[in-house]
Amino acid sequence: MQTTGKFFRRLPSMIRFWVIAGSLLLFFGCAADEVCEEATANNLRLGFYLLGQDDSTWTVIDSLRVFIPGEPKTFLYENLSEVSVLELPLNINADNSAFVIDFFHVKDTLWFNYNRETHFVSVECGFTMFFEITDMTYTTNHIQHISENITYVTNSLDEHYKVYITPAIGID
Repeated sequence: MQTTGKFFRRLPSMIRFWVIAGSLLLFFGCAADEVCEEATANNLRLGFYLLGQDDSTWTVIDSLRVFIPGEPKTFLYENLSEVSVLELPLNINADNSAFVIDFFHVKDTLWFNYNRETHFVSVECGFTMFFEITDMTYTTNHIQHISENITYVTNSLDEHYKVYITPAIGID
């Protein structure tokens, strides 16, 4: 009866090489899957403020809805309550996005034009899209003014625009 050691020595050297190499690859090649822990969705952040009051503190909107123009039945957000900061997803397949914000059934539309930049995050997370806002326009039904804070939209949690509304819509 042969033992494994004698059997292995009788194999041709090329076969022994491939058996050892294959075993090492199986042993070291099976690393645990890494999990992506980075934020890869980079949303535009709007903070709400009362016109004519201190802009160091957000105001709270008691109810609003947000949808894409031309798609009024498809809400990005519906019946949000106590909103002070709104995150809007920019279109990664186009150089512009538009949003309708419905305050108590009085609507304002915001249009954003931007440049897109693909950014490598990591092997686990892949790529994400950064945006540089080049132009922004809006209607003034309830929104009275919008001031630019930061125009580069990345994975930071910074506020990009300050939206000033009339005191009739906000609650302290």
